[in-house]
Amino acid sequence: MNLEQILQEKFGHTEFRTGQKEIIQSVLEKRNVLAVLPTGAGKTLCYHFPSRLIDGMTIVVSPLLSLMEDQVHQLRAKGDKNVLQLNGMLTFEERKHVLNEINADTMLFLSPEMLANRKLLQRLASIKNGLFVVDEAHCISQWGHEFRTDYLRLKEVIKFLGNPSCLALTATATNKVEKDIIGQLEMDDPVIHRYSVNREHIKFFVHKAETKQLKLEYLKNCLKTLEKPAIIYAPTRSDTISLSRYIESLNAGLTAYYHGGMSKEDRLLVQHQFLNNELDIICATSAFGMGINKPDIRTVIHMHLPPSAEQFVQEAGRAGRDEAESAAVIIYTDEDKYIPLSFIDLEFPEEQELKVWLRTLKQLGQNNVSLPGDGEMSKILQAEEPQWKMLKFYLEKENIISGPVINERGISEQLFNKLNRQFSYRKLEKERKFEDMESLVQGKTCIRAGILRYFDEEKEAGIEKCCSACGLSINDVFSGNKNMQENRRLPIEQNGWKEELAQMLIGPKRRTIR
Repeated sequence: MNLEQILQEKFGHTEFRTGQKEIIQSVLEKRNVLAVLPTGAGKTLCYHFPSRLIDGMTIVVSPLLSLMEDQVHQLRAKGDKNVLQLNGMLTFEERKHVLNEINADTMLFLSPEMLANRKLLQRLASIKNGLFVVDEAHCISQWGHEFRTDYLRLKEVIKFLGNPSCLALTATATNKVEKDIIGQLEMDDPVIHRYSVNREHIKFFVHKAETKQLKLEYLKNCLKTLEKPAIIYAPTRSDTISLSRYIESLNAGLTAYYHGGMSKEDRLLVQHQFLNNELDIICATSAFGMGINKPDIRTVIHMHLPPSAEQFVQEAGRAGRDEAESAAVIIYTDEDKYIPLSFIDLEFPEEQELKVWLRTLKQLGQNNVSLPGDGEMSKILQAEEPQWKMLKFYLEKENIISGPVINERGISEQLFNKLNRQFSYRKLEKERKFEDMESLVQGKTCIRAGILRYFDEEKEAGIEKCCSACGLSINDVFSGNKNMQENRRLPIEQNGWKEELAQMLIGPKRRTIR
C-alpha cells in the first residue's frame, strides 16, 4: 500500500508531517496506539486517513463541543460527508436522524458522556466498529478522575463495542500520564509514538507585576507590540469580560469574551467569528481553544499562572501552527497563585463534608429510598453536581451504588478512609503540578529548557535567546507592523445569540434556530 499516493489522491497533501505516517501505519496494522504529537502537528489526519481504509466505523471521543464542531466542520468542508456528530445541542429528532444515518463507513464524533447512554451503545454495537479514537487523551488523566468520570468508563465501552483497535492522541503527556492513559483504556500491548513538545518558533516571555493595575499596564504595552490574532487567557469568567472591555477601551482591536458560563450558541458564535478573522483578540477561560484549527494565531497571553505545565503548553501551543514566529506570554502577580489553588480545593470534599455525604446516603439506603437523579442528589448533599458525580463513580466501583439501589451496609469507616485517601492523593497531585508551574516561571533559567525537562526532554544545542530568561525581547520577535485590517464586521453583541448563528452551525444537516 502506497500511503503517499493515497495521501495525495484522497487528501491533497504531497507529504506527511513528522510522525503522521508512522502512527497511521500502526493503526492500519490494527495495533493499539498512543500518539504524543505537539500541538499543530496534524493529529486529525492520524485517524481520518485510516478511517478511509479500515473495515468498520470510526468513533472519535472528543472532550468539548467547540472542538467537535470545528473538527466536523473541517472534515465535511474537505468533502467527507460521512462525518457525523452527536452532541447536546441536537434535538431528539436530529439525534434520531444521525442514528439512522450511521453505518460502517461513518466517522462519528461524540463526548464520553454521550457514551453513557445504553441505547446509543446498543445501536453502535450493531454496526461493525473498526477504530476507537480518544482525541485529547490527556483529558482522561486531567479530568477523568474528578469531574468527568465517564472518561474512566471508556474501557467498558470499548469492550461492549467488540474491542476495536484504539488510538489515543494528545499533545501533552508526561510518562506518568502516558501510563494512566494506557491503564485507564486497558490498551493491550500498545505502540507508543512520542514526539517532542518543543515548538521552536514560539518564544516564551514571563513578566511578574507587583499589582493588578501594573499587570494591565504591561498588557497595554504588549498589545502595542504583539501581533494578532491573539488569545488572552484569564482565570475566571468575570475576568474575561473585564479584560475584553479594557481592550475595547484601548482601541487595541476587535475583541470578544468566551467562557463556559455562556450559552452553547454564544460560544460557537464567538468561536466562528474568531476563526473567520472577524475578531483580533479573544479573552477566554481555559474552556476555549482545544483543537481549534486557526493556524495564524500569533500571540497567546496568560493573565495568570496556569495550573500546570501541561495546560500551559496546550494553550500556548495554539499560537503559530503555521510555524511563523509567535509569542507566548505570562503576566502574573504573587496573588495569582490563590486562584488555581482555590479551584483545586473546590474539586474535592473536605473530610467532614465527605462524612456528611456518606451519612446522608446511608440514611437514604436505610429508608429504602431510590437514588434520586444527579441534579436532585447534588442538592440533597449541598454539593456541586460534578462533585456528586465523582463520588457516585467511586461508590459504583465499590458496589455501594447499583442503578437506583444504595447498599447502605457497605458504607463504613473503612470506605470513608479509602475515599478520603483517594481524594487527598488527587488533590496533592494537582497542587504539585501547580508548584512545578510556579517554579518554572519564577526560575532564572531558560523557560523552554524547563518545559522540556518537565516532559523528560532536553533542550537541543543551538537554540539560543528563545525566551525572556535568555535575554530575548518581544521586540526581537515581531516586526511591529500593526496595521489593522479594515472593513471587518463588528463582533455581534454577546447579550444573546443571533439568527446568523444558524448559518454557522455544522452538523448532519443545517439547523433552524428559533
